[in-house]
Amino acid sequence: MTESGRRSVLRLAVDFYRDAAAHADALVFGDRFRIQPPPARPLSQLSAKEPLFVGRSDALDWLDAERVNLEYVVRTAAEHEWYEDVWRLCESLWALYHSRKHLADCVATGRLGIEAAQHEARPDVEIRMRNQVARAAYELGDLDHADAELAAAADLLGPAAEPRLNGVVWETRGLIALAREQPDEARELFERALEANRAVPDPHGVVVQSYNVGQALVAGGRWTAALDVLDAAADVARATGDAPMLPRIGLVRARALAGLGELDRAVAAAVAAADGAAEIGQLAKFDQALALLASLAERAEEEPLRAAYVEKLRALRQSMGLKPPADGTG
Repeated sequence: MTESGRRSVLRLAVDFYRDAAAHADALVFGDRFRIQPPPARPLSQLSAKEPLFVGRSDALDWLDAERVNLEYVVRTAAEHEWYEDVWRLCESLWALYHSRKHLADCVATGRLGIEAAQHEARPDVEIRMRNQVARAAYELGDLDHADAELAAAADLLGPAAEPRLNGVVWETRGLIALAREQPDEARELFERALEANRAVPDPHGVVVQSYNVGQALVAGGRWTAALDVLDAAADVARATGDAPMLPRIGLVRARALAGLGELDRAVAAAVAAADGAAEIGQLAKFDQALALLASLAERAEEEPLRAAYVEKLRALRQSMGLKPPADGTG
């Protein structure tokens, strides 16, 4: 094949994966804030026979199955200086990286996304890319790296910036504050992000940041206040069809109820969160829900129940390619 022919084939592959990943992202995360426009081609045009995927869980499974190909396409686009394709793919892949916790992959492709944004002179995109890398670094426990990415992103924010770009930076700073056991600072940052989303308005952003405020309140031991915020967020999520947020909210509700000593209600909330997460393929949240259930069973001094949840958690971790923790509790 000639070099021109090879380039044409690669161009078709990049176009296909860019559009398919964008459709998958839209199914997984619904109306979340995105910088890129919707793909020009409908999903039906990307496959000659049956659709590539149907529904949230199927779309997430497709992204996971195609992960190696998607990373190759990102690198190929970068090598050919197709910079818009690079950052659009990176933005869409957040649905995979965040949901299935392929965090090292997120950092690696995110660096290419940052470079692409710089080549395109798109500070808005660079902020988004740096924030995604910061989120992955935070979850990997590298808080200093996360801080550095956020500092670089904050330098690009201006008075005319899209409010939600400020919001995503404040949100990640809030998560880092939580990791450093600073719940009051975290709550203030999440509340700023919440107001930024209310100003748009962005219903999904409002739900996400309300959920984060709830997390900070739980971390600060303010159980009743957390339940009020989380219940209101769940109402908005149901009203707007934001199903992926419901297991997340339910998991934090379970922690708040446990803090109040209402173990039966906490178990019910954790079970509902686990079921909801499993239904839409949120394996990381399913993992967390089972771990919480094991902890609640231990508090209730019901060893058979605790052992059953621990075994389920161990099997899930194995299916996700994760090692069990040293203490063996899942």
